[in-house]
Amino acid sequence: MKTRFLIIALILSLQTNVFAQTDYFFGKRTYCEMPTDSETKKLFDLGIDCIKHNLYIGAANQIFQDLIKKDKTFCDAYFFAGYTFRLSNMNKEAVAMYYIADSLSQNKSIEFKQNLATTSMMVGKVDLARKKFKEIISFFPENPEGYYGIALTSTIIGDFDNGLENIKIAEKIYTGENKDTQFLKAMLLTLSNKHMESLKYYEKVQSKFSKDDNFNSCYAASLYEVGTVTNDEKMLKKAKKHYEKVKDKSEIAENIKLKFEKK
Repeated sequence: MKTRFLIIALILSLQTNVFAQTDYFFGKRTYCEMPTDSETKKLFDLGIDCIKHNLYIGAANQIFQDLIKKDKTFCDAYFFAGYTFRLSNMNKEAVAMYYIADSLSQNKSIEFKQNLATTSMMVGKVDLARKKFKEIISFFPENPEGYYGIALTSTIIGDFDNGLENIKIAEKIYTGENKDTQFLKAMLLTLSNKHMESLKYYEKVQSKFSKDDNFNSCYAASLYEVGTVTNDEKMLKKAKKHYEKVKDKSEIAENIKLKFEKK
């Protein structure tokens, strides 16, 4: 199946947590020692204020770039330079800054690893993303996003069983019912040809993802496989109905197309 098609919506859903406005994003603390002069503190706070109000992001980026020139060991300046690059949709530049920030922080910051991993996926650096998600598990094992991230990267790397193991762990750690986790689990079950098991998860998330092409194509594939094995005409019709809901069929994997567009 086309992996980019599968993961793009779930990258966005993971970002909702990754880019959450925690106390760190309000400048309440730093991971590396800030230069002690008053000008640095003033500029840093000004850059943070721009981010908080989502104003003058270009100017904020320049502030953090200037702070980097002033002290090349100040990992937080690198991180927020990366963050402002990302807010400007300059994701490759963001990855470069995040990478330096994470390297300087000596594994102290989950924010650095989360942002680096997720933005790496957005620019196609899946191996780097997988490495950082593994580090999140190693240094922050209580956080579900490391396990979720491993599962997400597995849709590209192809180790679907590994993805299923990790999404099950994430599912247990997240508080309450997490629809994004259930959706990713459903797709991994489809990719692993565990179609019968996948159906109950698609049904759980249908209210949220019913208009999503990822949902309709993968759900259709599993409905088709189960309906074929059980000779269930009603299920086969339901599979076709969901397939027809897919708006952009050019992104559908060929093995799914062949089920519904046989000549």
